[in-house]
Amino acid sequence: MILCPDHIATGRMTSMFDRDISEHNRHITGMFKNARICVIGGAGSIGASMTRLLATFPLDRLTIIDHNENALANLMRSFRASSRPILAQKIETLPLDFGSELFASFLGSQAPYHFVFNFAALKHVRTERDVYSALALIETNVLKPARLLQTLGEFMPNASYFSVSTDKAANPVSFMGATKRLMEHVMFCSSCISKHQASRTTARFANVAYSEGSLLASFEQRVRDRVPLAAPTGILRYFISHTEAAELCLLSALLGDTEHIYFPKLDPMENMVALEEVARKFLQANGYEADVFTMDEEDDAKAALEGLTADRKWPLILTPADTAGEKPYEEFVGENEHAALTPMHELYAIRYQSELSTREVDASLAEFEAMVRGNSVSELTLDGLKARIANLIPAFSETHIASEKRLDDRI
Repeated sequence: MILCPDHIATGRMTSMFDRDISEHNRHITGMFKNARICVIGGAGSIGASMTRLLATFPLDRLTIIDHNENALANLMRSFRASSRPILAQKIETLPLDFGSELFASFLGSQAPYHFVFNFAALKHVRTERDVYSALALIETNVLKPARLLQTLGEFMPNASYFSVSTDKAANPVSFMGATKRLMEHVMFCSSCISKHQASRTTARFANVAYSEGSLLASFEQRVRDRVPLAAPTGILRYFISHTEAAELCLLSALLGDTEHIYFPKLDPMENMVALEEVARKFLQANGYEADVFTMDEEDDAKAALEGLTADRKWPLILTPADTAGEKPYEEFVGENEHAALTPMHELYAIRYQSELSTREVDASLAEFEAMVRGNSVSELTLDGLKARIANLIPAFSETHIASEKRLDDRI
């Protein structure tokens, strides 16, 4: 059995939000009593954690949307096998693309939801490979949320809306981070919200330990497959657990003020950790000592694995942090933004402010829609897309970390 303890990454044995959840539990339960909730992207790592938490409240209906039908099936099995009481009266799943006309038609046919949570996103910096993948980031992280907000304004203007952002939206250096910053602009400064009357909040996340596709999840897979671990040097990150991720969303959505961006109260000196150190601690938790190799010694590390494991050691390949869009450290507050205290003990808030006009945001959305739907993609370049994104995020032209080296080229 491979051990994947959260505390080796987070440094905490219990949730950082325990006190906030305990103090506000009665109020949250009252808000959720007989509520109708729709969770988009509800079968992914964070979305599934959120739906499991929501199911413990006395909801009238919990609708889970995700295009991954296998993940939906596994999620429903986990509900049936759960030892925690499931208080939601009705739980249903639909394998729909939230940006499709079919999903819009579905929303139009339903009684209004009280809350809509959106976790659907392309979240990996590694997705930045070429024009097509960059446009996929724009479509999923920007255009589809814009369509969703328009649909909510038409059919459910009083549904409170929460969408997950990322720390990488603060002073973005990657296309992924930039598209999540654009998503924040769409949520708070576009004509898409003109008919939406309810609260709109978002949260910038730390890394969720062992989330699907993450570096920590790869540690578990690599030990199972008996191959070397790998980690970049000089990269510092904050980590939260799946439980903390769900609670962060819950508190931000229900207790947060509209047009605010929330983020966890983590200290760079106490809570930020090097990915290399997390790899070493993961191996220690599983009874191994790291034996370090360089990237040029990858073949040697693979060949040495069986001999090393006999001595309770495991090869760890350390790679340089020189791939595209890789930010050396994590931050939640961007340039010209200001963090403020909140009534919650472990959350800060940023009131959304922008020098952009609704007209400027709408013009960029129309331009991106034309790119995605048009036939001239082959004429576009990454530099051209970067220039268009810089119309809304001027600093992106300078802050973007470009490189011919990609994460997918590394072990």
